[in-house]
Amino acid sequence: MGIPTEFQRILQLGNRNLLLFGVFIAIAFGVRLPLSQEMLTSYPLTTPLVALIFIAQGLNMNFGQAGQLRKYLKIILAGTVIAVIAYPAMASGFTKLFALTDDFALGFILICCFPNSLEAAMAMTMSADGDRITAVVLLIGLSLVGIVSIPLNIFIWIGGAQGVSATMILAKIFGYVFLPIFVGQILRRTFPTLPDKTKELSHYVPILCLTVLVYISCSREADLFHQLQLGDIVHTFFPSATLHIVMLILALFTGKFLLKLNRKDNRSFIFITSEKPMSLSVALWSVTYASSHPTSIFPILVFYIGQMIIDSFIISRLKLQDCLNNEKSAA
Repeated sequence: MGIPTEFQRILQLGNRNLLLFGVFIAIAFGVRLPLSQEMLTSYPLTTPLVALIFIAQGLNMNFGQAGQLRKYLKIILAGTVIAVIAYPAMASGFTKLFALTDDFALGFILICCFPNSLEAAMAMTMSADGDRITAVVLLIGLSLVGIVSIPLNIFIWIGGAQGVSATMILAKIFGYVFLPIFVGQILRRTFPTLPDKTKELSHYVPILCLTVLVYISCSREADLFHQLQLGDIVHTFFPSATLHIVMLILALFTGKFLLKLNRKDNRSFIFITSEKPMSLSVALWSVTYASSHPTSIFPILVFYIGQMIIDSFIISRLKLQDCLNNEKSAA
């Protein structure tokens, strides 16, 4: 006996919106039922989750098209203009437009000074069915640019070049990106049939990992979330959401009309260039501004969670669009 049509539609709806549901649940549990600070400080919970995302990437990567160097150089250059130059410049303008001052303005600009998110951008790209090779090349390229651009942007837009360790950033790129992808490639070459056998698993693993990453991030800052007033959240959410949507649109049109990327490449370009990191932003804040600007962490948290919700919603719509297009093709 087959599954009823209505139940199938509910399952399809749940599958398309799984990431969005996961993010909402992770935020709620992270604030209300957070992990203990002892557990968060005693165990490296983030590292294995990010590693799993990139191992899945490496396992499903075919580097046969990676020799198109000119194509990737153009993508990295365009991504640098959007993520490294336009993003912090517009963030500075938005602080004036939305009357963000003092600590709120500092934290808002600080997270925008980072070129991309190592934690969430790849998982978002995978969920959106973006091109894996393009995503990784762009992610690595922007991360390397960030070694120079992060302290420079902070100096330009915040004032005073706060120390950013190039060694730390390189170590994160190697540990988060190169090593897990290498492991995935080794598995792919050792077990040629493994990518096909784990195709379904590779789809859900990044969603699960990203959901847990959001839960861990919210757990780590749960006390600060409880200190946030509704007015603070509203005051920072609107500029954060507006800026992120503007940058998503800019990336979309740049990829589609200037770079003339195909659907998969353009989705990778959109999410890699628009996502900003919580962990690196909070880490830099903790060693530079925490003592003198303690509440500047609020806009970092609000910006990160806001972009996760927005991107999860967009990806659910993209999945619906893909499903409809597949049904039309089949008909």
